[in-house]
Amino acid sequence: MENNNNLYEITVYSENQVGLLSTIAGIFTRRSLNIESLRVFPSEIKGIHKFSIKTRAAEEQVIQVVKQVEKKVDVIKAFYYVEEERHDKELDAVEALINERMNKQNK
Repeated sequence: MENNNNLYEITVYSENQVGLLSTIAGIFTRRSLNIESLRVFPSEIKGIHKFSIKTRAAEEQVIQVVKQVEKKVDVIKAFYYVEEERHDKELDAVEALINERMNKQNK
């Protein structure tokens, strides 16, 4: 049986909250998706952490996972891309996140 699933990287920006990793892993479990790679580390923005999650799935499944992850209170932004798109989308997301944070601080 041929597997047509692509390798996607899901990036999640969040505040550092206890239990969020478990919650995100639960979303993957409920959808029967395997996490192929997982990294969590401080982002370029103080107080914000970045989750980098790789999974092999159909794009429709990945879209649903990202939507569910973004519904979590502690999640600021989540998005996905295939490896070739990584650099541009990640830079755009970080720029938008920084602008959003700066606007909140200026109010």
